[in-house]
Amino acid sequence: MSSVGMVISSEGSEIDVLVKSEQVELGTILKISDSYGIVAYMLYKEDEKIGSKQKLIARVQIFGKVSDGNLARIKRPIEPYTEVLLANKEELEGILSSESNISMGRVYGTEARAFLNPAEYDRHLAILASTGAGKSYAAANLIKEFSSLGLPVIVVDTHGEYPKLLSKCVEKSTIIDIHTVKHPKQGYKELKIPVSELSAEDFSHFIYLNETQKSALGLILDRLSGREFLLQDIIGECDNVDNDVIHEETAKALKRRLMGLDRIFKNVFDKLGTDIVGMVKPYQITVIDASYASQGVRQAVVSYISKELLQGRIRKENQMENGVEFPLLLVVEEAHNYCSAKLSHSCKYQLQRIASEGRKFGLGLCVISQKPSKIDEEILSQCNTGIYMHITNPNDKDHIRKSFESINDEIIKDLDSLDVGECIVAGAMNRIPFLVCDVDRIEVEKEKHKKFDFKVAQKVEVAGFGYA
Repeated sequence: MSSVGMVISSEGSEIDVLVKSEQVELGTILKISDSYGIVAYMLYKEDEKIGSKQKLIARVQIFGKVSDGNLARIKRPIEPYTEVLLANKEELEGILSSESNISMGRVYGTEARAFLNPAEYDRHLAILASTGAGKSYAAANLIKEFSSLGLPVIVVDTHGEYPKLLSKCVEKSTIIDIHTVKHPKQGYKELKIPVSELSAEDFSHFIYLNETQKSALGLILDRLSGREFLLQDIIGECDNVDNDVIHEETAKALKRRLMGLDRIFKNVFDKLGTDIVGMVKPYQITVIDASYASQGVRQAVVSYISKELLQGRIRKENQMENGVEFPLLLVVEEAHNYCSAKLSHSCKYQLQRIASEGRKFGLGLCVISQKPSKIDEEILSQCNTGIYMHITNPNDKDHIRKSFESINDEIIKDLDSLDVGECIVAGAMNRIPFLVCDVDRIEVEKEKHKKFDFKVAQKVEVAGFGYA
């Protein structure tokens, strides 16, 4: 294999390479003697001896050398004037491979699969990109890969796009179970929340209640316990309270709030509800299609499901009844709507709990967003793997820099140079500092239409009058 460059300077694990080939680009993985490194940054530099003639220099981050099939850190700098080669397909896949592997695409510019370590799913991950960069395709590929290993996946789908994407890429043996929220769709199940299994504290998923109202609701629920009931039954009990126990004005205020809840959440509550525990099955992807629900309903559903999944895993670990039997991954699309730094809704608190406690109980979280700067920093900082696609907003870049330990300034600089379908992967699931990846295409038929295909309304004359 011919040389693509030469080492001209070396300090620690970083070297400068004089580039001799068009094949060397950002993210290219190079072989230097028995060590390997990745091009983190490129610049033109003036040659002091020649004067004005510019030479292309690649800043390369050495991530180790292969020793007995494992990557070991280098203990001394690379010698200058060492020839630099491109790592071949077998070398790349050997470097990236772990005990088990998943791959959502190829190493940029090569045919080598971009292997990631799926065992790190419960250290959480984030997929961050501008609109149109391809983050849903990247997420669908990841979901497909996890489900092929049997890991149960639950997806909160804000735009109703995952059923079509997943049906085009998952294995035939994988079950795709779809539940709609609030607005039924033909052929799909409906997600229902069982009122009779909710505590007074659980109602904070759906409405704000002060402590007095919450206490009154708790007393009413105690009176109704032992049987199945609906929200209308709780509302009716507000008129039958003992005023010596619950103040009349408190009962009236609680009734007004519950009536508002009944109106907004119509077709969401029922007696039995959907079995959240039963959603978590190996080789099954459960999609919660919330595309027709209002923002408030979506947030409430995310809050409720997040709590049930975490509590279910805790019950299982403590050998209690009704536990969630299997580890799982919860994927939240449009995450900035559910865990914004400024949001006071309980859904943010529930996702914070999963981010901080989920790993102990085998519950992984994947947040997906085109607005990273709006996501709570505490949640992002717990995501130990970042998948970054095209991003130009300086505020988003700065927020990513502050939230992720695994990302450096070189990666941040290069986010706006990525094309659609390209991503940078950094963090726990990756064996090297970062990896530039071409995400696998998913062939989905798109309806062809013109954006400006407008027609002039035709006038019809009836009895001497014109109508459009």
